[in-house]
Amino acid sequence: MNILLDTTMQIDRITGSKERKKAIEDVLKGNDLFCSTYVLGEYYSNLVNDFVTLYGLFLLDKNVAETGKRINERIFGRSQSRVAKIYFNILELCDRNIDEIDDTFSLYVDLIQDEFYYGIEEMLNTTKCARADRKIEYEDGIPILHPIQCTKEKEICDICSFWRECEQALVQILNANEVDKKIKEILCSAKKNEKEFRGRNCMTLGDTIISIEALEAGQKMAVCTSNKKDFKPICDAIGVETVTPDYSWKK
Repeated sequence: MNILLDTTMQIDRITGSKERKKAIEDVLKGNDLFCSTYVLGEYYSNLVNDFVTLYGLFLLDKNVAETGKRINERIFGRSQSRVAKIYFNILELCDRNIDEIDDTFSLYVDLIQDEFYYGIEEMLNTTKCARADRKIEYEDGIPILHPIQCTKEKEICDICSFWRECEQALVQILNANEVDKKIKEILCSAKKNEKEFRGRNCMTLGDTIISIEALEAGQKMAVCTSNKKDFKPICDAIGVETVTPDYSWKK
């Protein structure tokens, strides 16, 4: 089977627990794996950006306990969970030795970028996502990830042409009862004014875009995600299979 990995899978493949990584390995075994620059853009805006933030917090005074406190005080929402996972992974490797932690952070700069491509047969580039065209850089010894300004007013990628070429799938999604109302509202407004496909709306439509990328890949392809609740209604509407790792051990 051909499988397109979504952002949750790419993040879990790197930061997940042993149980979670094993569940992913089991569901992907024997299949041909694909990904896309749109997923890579989400990956950089989430996990890689969180790593850069964590690395900066550690470099403030290179203290294990103080870094942990700053994670709780300065990082919130989903980012806090991702940052904590990265930090625990690094501490586990280093037995809390400060010099080893510092060295491991440096190694992670390459690892967290390179591991995204592990086992991937091909990267789809249907949207030419500008957020994917970045790398971690250093300024005065501090790692940075330059922000990308995705706005409705400025066209910096091919997302509008992507949607023009996927009109049939768009109609199918609009006609599906189970698809989230917010997604339908954005798609309806964007049909009248395509700049509504850009900016924050593009990020809200991320699951929809990834699902359609699998549909339009030119070969029968499923989407692998841990976010079955959001993906399945979209994929069902356009006839794309969803594949989900078994995380039942969490219950």
